Amino acid sequence: MKNFLLITILSLFNICFIFAQKRTEIPLNENWKFSKGNFGNAYQINYDDSGWQNVSLPNTWNNLDGQDGGTYYRGPGWYRKSFSIPAILNSKIIFIRFGAANMIADVYLNGKFIGEHKGGYAAFIFDITKFVNFGTKNTIAVKVDNTGPKNSKEFNLAPLDADYTMDGGLFRKVKLIAANNVHISLTDYASPGIFITQKNVSEKHADIFLVTKLRNDSNKKKKIILKSSIYDRSGKIVNSKSKNIFIDPNSGSDYSQNFTIDSPHLWDGRIDPYLYKVVVSIYDHNRLCDEVTQPLGLRYFRVDPDKGFFLNGKPYKLHGFCLHEDKKNEGRAISNSDRKEEMNYMLDIGATIVRLAHYQHGQEMYRLCDKNGIVVWTEIPLVNHIDTSSSFAKNCEQQLKELIRQNYNHPSILFWGIFNELGNVKGPNPVSLVKKLNELAKNEDSTRYTTAAANYSDIPAAFVTDVLGLNKYFGWYNGKSQELGTYLDKWHNEHPNRAIGLSEYGAGASIYQHEDNPKQPRTDGPWHPEEYQTDFHEIVWKEIEARPYIWFSTLWNGFDFASDSRREGFQPGINDKGIITQDHATKKDAYYWYKVNWNPAPMIHITDKRYTRRDTSLINVKVYSNADEAALFINGASIGKIKSEDHRFIWNSVQLKAGENYIKAVAQINGKEFSDECWWKY
Repeated sequence: MKNFLLITILSLFNICFIFAQKRTEIPLNENWKFSKGNFGNAYQINYDDSGWQNVSLPNTWNNLDGQDGGTYYRGPGWYRKSFSIPAILNSKIIFIRFGAANMIADVYLNGKFIGEHKGGYAAFIFDITKFVNFGTKNTIAVKVDNTGPKNSKEFNLAPLDADYTMDGGLFRKVKLIAANNVHISLTDYASPGIFITQKNVSEKHADIFLVTKLRNDSNKKKKIILKSSIYDRSGKIVNSKSKNIFIDPNSGSDYSQNFTIDSPHLWDGRIDPYLYKVVVSIYDHNRLCDEVTQPLGLRYFRVDPDKGFFLNGKPYKLHGFCLHEDKKNEGRAISNSDRKEEMNYMLDIGATIVRLAHYQHGQEMYRLCDKNGIVVWTEIPLVNHIDTSSSFAKNCEQQLKELIRQNYNHPSILFWGIFNELGNVKGPNPVSLVKKLNELAKNEDSTRYTTAAANYSDIPAAFVTDVLGLNKYFGWYNGKSQELGTYLDKWHNEHPNRAIGLSEYGAGASIYQHEDNPKQPRTDGPWHPEEYQTDFHEIVWKEIEARPYIWFSTLWNGFDFASDSRREGFQPGINDKGIITQDHATKKDAYYWYKVNWNPAPMIHITDKRYTRRDTSLINVKVYSNADEAALFINGASIGKIKSEDHRFIWNSVQLKAGENYIKAVAQINGKEFSDECWWKY
């Protein structure tokens, strides 16, 4: 009993000690009450929410109706939750941080209005100290509204519209943060409060400029110690500096420190994604007040209009796919486990870049890209067309600042995206706004490129950013797949000093629809055979690969995703251009085509495995492999060995017997045998 009491006392002492130290984070993701609709008094403390739905965060109310091809609910929804904050924290500054809320969020605490955030994809934070009850019950109420601009001028925000479902809700996590009076700023557009700028990076040395935003919310002038340290992967300090600082009461200031690292270990993409970490600590009379850790990946890069992308002085091929935050039956309320699953697909296929479309994504995805060496293009949701009001422009500026400041320190991010397909919908001339946003991005961060994705490449807005991506769908929405190369060559010759890449290209496909020698289908029709998508990507990738001036390519899309207005393909409500199904479970054949081209790991794959019922006895069999030679067997009988220089092995006019047929492909790679098999019925 004595031992138990001693352990309890020590535990309480440790808890008190922790609370007295640097900031404390308290998750607020479980046991929320939710209801769709406009409840005018739902912010009140004693409002009866007993009949509301029980939910956990992340949550969206459009996870089902936003993917069924009908209409989906766009309007207000309310979230309520009760929680307590330990009395021991009553000397702290209390913040609440939302990972995102689409599109407008009004936050109330204990019946009082806290603040409003407009914009659906960035984090936001409020100081709630003066509204908090310590040691007893608190009630938070959040009204989230995704009504959209068609029904309310209040929603005159980017995006005005887009080809994806505008899921409403609290679709990222929420947490409380308890900080000491003197702390690293939390309210600078919800940024981490420290900004790491790297310059003059080479294999010999790197200069690092560190800015820390400090805040003193006490009524006294404070003398503190600011200590910043850079650690290598093993945890060894490679550089550290401290300085004494005086901060006036109830004020904030920026403080800079400069570092040099000799012979730095560079962040080299997929080859070697080496990360340092920067730890910034502040001390008040040798007592740790606050501490923030951020990643540091040292790299230098450039884009050449003729030769493409260079990382750390060497040519580096950027190829991958675009990505939405979406999963079947989850909508935009995906989990970090889902993000890790998506990253595993990127690594498996051999991607080197991801375009995070068409908005800021959750922090875990950027962290995973840092860790695994995936280069990132990330963008704001300025899509299709603009509005000329000053409020729209100011909100675009806000969303761009949030994107850059919240993600400034991620080494994987090399490109800030300003817009996607402006001009796709008739509207005002966007050039003036695009120029203003481009200038803002360069002022916020001069070390990275600005970019944009344009489907109309001759519009003036396409010539504002540093580099450009083209969204071109030859072979799907217009023309033939083979015409892509001719178009790109013409554009490159007319604009030789303009670096261009392919930010979107693709074709729809259903894993349930199959066709021999497929013809180009109607894009808005119900028939999208998988074989056409496969043929499309074989042709288009060869056009891209043959042109070194294409500085990057990201196919559209990594995964099928919800776009509820679509009425096409096997399933209404889905954009089916993914090379993986919306449930993230099935890789389409086009996936394996890119894997055999991008990932040097040995592989062999028989295409058309899902085409299990055949109407003709003579078929062509196609296999992907990075072997020099492959063999085919039908029902145990050898059909022969063939060679290939483009990873495609095709046996023409192969005879099937009536009934079930066992197909097996075999290849020798580096002295080991690899095989694949399937069954087809004639």
